Amino acid sequence: ADKQMSVKEDLDKVEPILESALAALDTLTAQDITVVKSMKSPPAGVKLVMEAICILKGIKADKIPDPTGSGKKIEDFWGPAKRLLGDMRFLQSLHEYDKDNIPPAYMNIIRKNYIPNPDFVPEKIRNASTAAEGLCKWVIAMDSYDKVAKIVAPLRNELQKLE
Repeated sequence: ADKQMSVKEDLDKVEPILESALAALDTLTAQDITVVKSMKSPPAGVKLVMEAICILKGIKADKIPDPTGSGKKIEDFWGPAKRLLGDMRFLQSLHEYDKDNIPPAYMNIIRKNYIPNPDFVPEKIRNASTAAEGLCKWVIAMDSYDKVAKIVAPLRNELQKLE
């Protein structure tokens, strides 16, 4: 019975995180998205958030010539991000995101490069764009949910066995 309680508590913790993420998406309008999409040179915070979303959606970066002129090709997510933002169903696709089956490879990148990044903070990103702030919250919520889901799913199965 103790185990049942702790599983329930884990689930109870993650529910509000998810709800607040979806609520953050609900505050975004098509207009907000258009504003982000039309940024010629988006602030770093906006780029960061859109990169994370591209990664979670399995969208590859474009290879573009290094603007510093090194002659190398660098990965650039802004092209793909703009295409993503141009999709009429972009916000809906985040609402319907299959959060129970996020590929571990995607989560590893998010946890390595984005979650620990001191700039990847909704409050900071708000200065660059309120739309990006909502999207940042969504990414962070997916991370929290994934952690709990990976822990909770096996526990849920265990619970069923216990019952």
